[in-house]
Amino acid sequence: MAYYLGSAVSHQPPAIVTLVSCQASKTTDYHPSKVAVGHIKITTRPRTFLTARIQQQEPITHRYPETRRAILQSTLALIMLPIPALAKCTDLETCREIGERKVEKDLVENPVTTTKSGSRYKLLQPGTGEAIVDDNSTLDLIYSISTSSGGYMYSQGFGFEKVDAGNGKMMSDAGLDSVRVKIGDRNVPLGIEDALIGMKKGERRRVEVPPNVGFTTSDWKPEPVSKRGKAGIIGYRRIVEGNGPNQPAFPAATIWDIEVLRIRK
Repeated sequence: MAYYLGSAVSHQPPAIVTLVSCQASKTTDYHPSKVAVGHIKITTRPRTFLTARIQQQEPITHRYPETRRAILQSTLALIMLPIPALAKCTDLETCREIGERKVEKDLVENPVTTTKSGSRYKLLQPGTGEAIVDDNSTLDLIYSISTSSGGYMYSQGFGFEKVDAGNGKMMSDAGLDSVRVKIGDRNVPLGIEDALIGMKKGERRRVEVPPNVGFTTSDWKPEPVSKRGKAGIIGYRRIVEGNGPNQPAFPAATIWDIEVLRIRK
């Protein structure tokens, strides 16, 4: 198990330390200046510390101990998937490290790709066939939009909304609804158009769309049809545009799950 430490703990350059022995103890006299060379104390919960012997120290390139964690956490909005436990954990810190290793593994096997406009995406489901979306393509697309915190806004064709089946009966829109997109016509935001490039039929991607390449680039299309969706987009506009002196504009991203149903050209 490895811990990232900085000068606040050991008064040494930041290092990765390998723990070869540890002992939990209740203590209240912890202070960085009292940590002996070759030993550290790590907070695991209030008033409890682990005294650990350092077997090996390796210098790392960054200065602050939380940089690695901050980078990993910045990708969670894109991943937003359940993280199965790789091993049993007995405390919060161990559980967090197990989750971080899962994120690191996922980033290696399925890296985040940044488009030319600045939107970012991850592959959720591979596509089939030889045809791919290019700058001149017309395609049928289904999508689901959420806030960066995971709150559902609205969708089309994913089965989360209801549509009139033709006899007045409302049914799930899965397989019954989609949006026609011609690349360059801004039927969807610029950040989504860029993320569509290279996709195949049946392929699904999760896209993080910054507001500067989001709804304002497509005149707020595609528009929601449900009451919940309309309320959601109104609320989002208030966030990114501001709502009076007490609520300044905030550059909130949106998260899109997109799937290409068919490529017409």
